[in-house]
Amino acid sequence: MGIALGFVSTILLFPNILNTEQFGLTRLLLSVGLICVQVSQLGMKNVIIRYFPYYQRSKKSGYRLLSLAVGISFLGFLLFTLLLFLFKDTLVSYYSDESDLFSDYVFYLIPLVFAILFFEVLNSYVRALKDSVTGSVVNEVFVRILIISLLLFYAFDLLTFQAFMAFFVGIYCIQPVYMLIHLARKKKLGFSLPFQSETRRLYKGMGVYGFYSVLGGLATLMVGNIDIIMLGSMVDVSSAAIYAIAFYMGTVIAVPQRSINKIAAPLIADFFKQKKYHEIETLYKRTALNQLIAGSLLYVGIWANLHNIIDLLPSEYVGIYWVVVILGFAKLFDMATGINGHIIINSRHFRFDLYTNVLLALLTVLTNYLLIPLYGLEGAALATALSIFIYNFIKFIFVWVKFNMQPSQLNALWILIIAGICLLIAEQIPYMLNFFVDVTVRSFTILLLFTSAVILFRLSDDFLNLAAESLKRLKILITRE
Repeated sequence: MGIALGFVSTILLFPNILNTEQFGLTRLLLSVGLICVQVSQLGMKNVIIRYFPYYQRSKKSGYRLLSLAVGISFLGFLLFTLLLFLFKDTLVSYYSDESDLFSDYVFYLIPLVFAILFFEVLNSYVRALKDSVTGSVVNEVFVRILIISLLLFYAFDLLTFQAFMAFFVGIYCIQPVYMLIHLARKKKLGFSLPFQSETRRLYKGMGVYGFYSVLGGLATLMVGNIDIIMLGSMVDVSSAAIYAIAFYMGTVIAVPQRSINKIAAPLIADFFKQKKYHEIETLYKRTALNQLIAGSLLYVGIWANLHNIIDLLPSEYVGIYWVVVILGFAKLFDMATGINGHIIINSRHFRFDLYTNVLLALLTVLTNYLLIPLYGLEGAALATALSIFIYNFIKFIFVWVKFNMQPSQLNALWILIIAGICLLIAEQIPYMLNFFVDVTVRSFTILLLFTSAVILFRLSDDFLNLAAESLKRLKILITRE
């Protein structure tokens, strides 16, 4: 549902209802806001996941962790607000040569950062309770439905652009409110004095871990947003909108990875606490293989239908073809390396995650600075892809050396071969009658060939179990009818 709604909002509505500068402003605010959130939460998002196993003695014990995370995050938000007022002119001047629109809405960052910050903290607590669904539904489905409705209101001239932006930020403010209501309904919401003698021994470790998490997470987040931020200043805000379309299609490929990571992170923390290293290795291999299967299917499907997607966009977006291909391949490589980042950050070597993330951020900034003037949008995509390759290769080697674990399997090679063959076959299909027929035929051909090959050659036990369960449910449904 999230992918479908994202397609409607990002591909069909945003570029056709807002002009490129207006669309670029929404992407720019979100990109800058996400980086500010990473600093403001002061590592609490990761601290909750890592230390929740130590706060399960009682319900009140869990409340202490939640209170600590909320309190420290609020202090971080106050610090962000102060810095924004102090350095507002510097931030605005970064974009003033190309567009004055950002300067008109820079203070919208305050409610936007507040909303995303506390949604992330509360969602981490919900995930620690082994619920990875609620936050995804709110963020991927509920918010997108509201944004689609907002875009339609604006399209019919029922709102000014200023009112549109106010409601746009307001939609994100609903997220933390919903999470509070959800926790209260589940009787999991409560606050208690966080500083107690029973957990005092953890505070130093939590502080060090939180510090490294802030810096490490900031570097990772920069990779996903620095290209949009730098394009907005080095080219113009409109280019940020065009790049955002291509980047969105890359993130679609990574949807299975985000879902799996939300489930895997608390499990990895539990396994390390209980010293179940064999389970960690098994999970490492399974996630890498299954992410590669899902990512390859989506990548091939998007690549084969790119001409159809571009036809839906205004003429300004026609140059995104190779940007999508490059970013998609980088995302696929990231998925193929599995949950190496979660293994590192939940182990005693968590400091190494900071070092690799800083390297990643520096590489991304440097390569964007060098390649954007030369190749524009494709340069930004190449910069991000190159940084992701180097970053994941280093983490892959580190986990292999330190833990004697690596996710590589021969089956992964066969999956890539099958994906390549499916793409070649799909490319040979002539253009069909119209957009809907062409997308349906190409997508169904890829889906049938790819899934049949994976099942026939028994490349993944999890995929086989999923297929068997799906057939079982289908038979039950047919029998009932």
